[in-house]
Amino acid sequence: MHAADVEGFRAQAEQAPSPEALASIAGQFPRLLEHLVERGESARSIGALLSSLGETTTRRLLVLAEDDLGRPPVAYAFIVAGSLARGEQIAGSDQDNGMILDDAYDPDRHGVYFSRLAERVCDGLAECGYAYCPGDIMASNPRWRQPLSVWLTRFGRWIDRPDPSALMHSSIFFDLHCVSGQQSLLQRLRAEILSRTRKNRRFQGHLAASALQFQPALAWHGGLRFRRGKDRQRSLDLKKFGVTPVVDLARVHALAGGHAAVGTRDRLGRMREEGTLSVDQFDHLGEAFETISQLRVEHQARRIRSGDPPDYLVRRSELSTRQQRRLRSSLRVVRDAQKRMSRRFGSELFQ
Repeated sequence: MHAADVEGFRAQAEQAPSPEALASIAGQFPRLLEHLVERGESARSIGALLSSLGETTTRRLLVLAEDDLGRPPVAYAFIVAGSLARGEQIAGSDQDNGMILDDAYDPDRHGVYFSRLAERVCDGLAECGYAYCPGDIMASNPRWRQPLSVWLTRFGRWIDRPDPSALMHSSIFFDLHCVSGQQSLLQRLRAEILSRTRKNRRFQGHLAASALQFQPALAWHGGLRFRRGKDRQRSLDLKKFGVTPVVDLARVHALAGGHAAVGTRDRLGRMREEGTLSVDQFDHLGEAFETISQLRVEHQARRIRSGDPPDYLVRRSELSTRQQRRLRSSLRVVRDAQKRMSRRFGSELFQ
């Protein structure tokens, strides 16, 4: 298997005659990650390649569903959130998606069609290895399958009356990407979101406070912090306490600046352009993000190779002394970036 086979997988997925055939193709994606790691591909490249396959899989399921159900009665945009929206999806990702319906949508006339369409896509994604979202943030849930006007009202409420608990659960919706359908529906929503977030200092402060709930996995003395899990083994969650803090702080700065960029690295680039990060800070934070992400995909490749499901929980014994040193240094860089964010937005909570 070669990295060029990504194009082969994409071509096969685009022509898959049925959801079952598509699931058979998607079942090989984890082994592709393993091989890309073995070839020395960067975490950034791996995330982009697997995200492109996730998008292709979703689009094909929509095409197959529409072939059976008929043309949609009103326009819609099928949107994804989280890592797929940012182009950073790797193995073991679950679904985060929804639908923006044109305001011509009438639930009595059109509701059954879109309910069936969403169920077929979400069920198909689950068969392809993309687990159902534990929080039910999926288009099959009518809460996340609404007309544009409802989405606008919902985001307006999140931004104008920020609640720390609600923001923690809704923050992934500020990373959105349209994989199929009418792009203009998402563009109109995004324009309104950025117009509001750029001006609302109180929202920025609350979002920053929410982002600080996930701190880098460093112990008080500066060493790596490994936590004991349900299996009684001590491990470090490279996603929650490594990748997520960078993703969250980049989102805060992007929304405060009114930037449409969604990918974490693109958002960091905008921070450098506007002077929020110096060139050195940008280089160090970008390198730290790549180091943590690389250790995560290497861990997943080992899990896949041994026949275990991919996860994000790395044990100390898996990391060489050099890797531990690099991880510790990277997490310190992230911690410093969080401190700068806290200083910039902390006072906004009281305005």
